[in-house]
Parts: sequence; C-alpha cells; structure tokens
Amino acid sequence: MAKSRVLLVDDNLDIRKGVRPLFDSHPKFEVCGEAAHGGEAVEKAPSLRPDLIILDLVMPVMNGLEAAPLLIKILPKVWIILFTSHHLSEVERLSRAAGIHAVVPKHKGATHLIAQAEALFAQKASLCKKAS
Repeated sequence: MAKSRVLLVDDNLDIRKGVRPLFDSHPKFEVCGEAAHGGEAVEKAPSLRPDLIILDLVMPVMNGLEAAPLLIKILPKVWIILFTSHHLSEVERLSRAAGIHAVVPKHKGATHLIAQAEALFAQKASLCKKAS
C-alpha cells in the first residue's frame, strides 16, 4: 500500500526538523516536502500532490488560515491539520471556517499530531467502505 504524502508548513525550521522524522519513520506516511510559509505551500502543493498538509497558524507572507482555502481549491481531497501554539476556541472556529479538518496544539507534541493524522485517514477509509 502506498504511503500518504505529507507537506509540512511551518516557519520554524526546528519544528519541521522535529516533526519530519516522526512522519518519515511511520509506516503509513512520508514527507513529500516542506514550506516555510503558506505562500510557499500554495506554490509547491500542485507538484508535490500531498494527501495531508500540516500547517502552522502564524507565519510570514501567508498564515495557515489564509493558505488553507487556497490549498483546498488546488487539492480538494487534501486533509489539513493546523499545528499551532495558539489554542483558543476562536482559532478552532476560524480553522473550521477555512476548511481545516483538525487543530492540534503544539504543546501536546508531535505524537499527538501523528495520532490525529492516523484518525483522519481512518475516518476516510471508513467513509470509503460505507460508500462501496
């Protein structure tokens, strides 16, 4: 079975360096690329064709809430998780409005991020089984 492709988008290189090995060592995921801001993600997404995009909220050039709708327009079936230091109910509401599928606070760690990614793909598999 092919691994799901992940695009990591965060202006903090240390965050990307910390998260990437967890996805790359996971049997169901592989990192297909990285971006330092939402604008770069929008540029790279068409050629990288990720199945999952991990977005930071606060980034220069284009933040995660601005990038999400553009990324969904480019790749309508992509899953998006906001991985952020800002966890407020307002961020959750704005994320949903932008089409983001889940919000994971950075203080919970990258292992929680992996668990959320697994849950989204399990949900997708379940929906596919019900449709057939």
